[in-house]
Amino acid sequence: MKNLFLTLMIGVLLIACEGEKINPLGTKTAVRMTAEIEGMKTRLSGSTWNQDDAIGVFMKMNDEELNVSAPKKNVKYIYNEETGRFEPMSENEIIYFPTNGAAVDFIGYYPYREDISVFTFPIDLTSQSNQSAIDLMYADNVKNVSQTESQITMRFSHKLSRIVFQVEHYRVIEQSDFSVIITGVPTVGSFNLTNGSLTVDSAKTDIVCCVNDDCTLAEAILMPGTDLSGSDLWFLIEDGLEAYKVSLNTLFNSGPLSESTQYTFNAMLYTDKVRVETDSTEITPWITPPSVSFTAERSTDTPPQLKGSKEYPYSVAQAINRQGKDDVWVKGYIVGAFYLTTSNFVTDNTWEVRTNVALADNPGETISTLMMPINFGTTTVKDALNICDNPLNIDKQVMIKGDFVSYYGVPGMRNADDYQFVE
Repeated sequence: MKNLFLTLMIGVLLIACEGEKINPLGTKTAVRMTAEIEGMKTRLSGSTWNQDDAIGVFMKMNDEELNVSAPKKNVKYIYNEETGRFEPMSENEIIYFPTNGAAVDFIGYYPYREDISVFTFPIDLTSQSNQSAIDLMYADNVKNVSQTESQITMRFSHKLSRIVFQVEHYRVIEQSDFSVIITGVPTVGSFNLTNGSLTVDSAKTDIVCCVNDDCTLAEAILMPGTDLSGSDLWFLIEDGLEAYKVSLNTLFNSGPLSESTQYTFNAMLYTDKVRVETDSTEITPWITPPSVSFTAERSTDTPPQLKGSKEYPYSVAQAINRQGKDDVWVKGYIVGAFYLTTSNFVTDNTWEVRTNVALADNPGETISTLMMPINFGTTTVKDALNICDNPLNIDKQVMIKGDFVSYYGVPGMRNADDYQFVE
């Protein structure tokens, strides 16, 4: 028996000398996590994961449904460029495997959100200004692992659909003078993290595509299953002075949009027409359908309402990048106010701030660079919106009209003279 025991010990020591970490039962083994996107290791933008990209991670017992009994729920892991791995926010949030050797499964999603309720990810594609913020991805490939397999790789797949227009200009176009609009599409829904199912609300609205600085690329993320046969595509230059209209039933006549699929087109703008055709040669992280081409003639029809109207207000992120416009509307959540400087953010009446409010695209926002200071232009607006006299305004959604002008040295709004709460 002594000889047998010595033989086993020598074997274990030899394995340890070869670099394998021994994790006997009863010891804590931290999860080491890497993540890749299905099909390639780059994000939709064409770059690798960026520093501080965040995913939400759940650990559940093997073969059990994701529910409140899961050992770990919605833990925030952040990408570290130096290690090439996703790491927890702090040591207190490290995910450890069960010390008894029990097998577990992992579920992950991107982008991370704190407001996950009943394992449901809320989707709102109304604002397209930040594509990575609405590019829902999901991973459930890591199953039946234990502390003997501390290294896991989560494989994420795109769960929505994407349309990209690569635009060639016939003249120089300023970003503020160029809009690409898709009419009549659903933008609100939810994604079930327990089983990967998508639910889409039936209400439809027009969306403004995200356009890059030199107006050579416009893109939109849409709900899979969207039927575009009744929608139109508009290219608008100088607030609609030049308008080009395409009926999308000529382009998407093979059925609704498919999940995880990217539809890429080349658009060449001329003085009298815009020719659009698909690009079947570019490699993308999405599934690409067969090529289609079409030409759109200059249109005299009334184009969709441009951004900045009461019916189609700017988001806060868009307003920050659209400074210099007068008498335009912005929609966001009142998250607080600023006292003398944007570094002094307050959410109560401590400083009795009545001159402004801080507006953000998300309720509960605390990062000042994602906020827009709104300076009141009339007593009526000030009396109705300031958080000192109206503390219940915090996290209320509101539309405000004014001028996009620097305030407190940052992109803001001055002369706010009208408002409407969003019910």
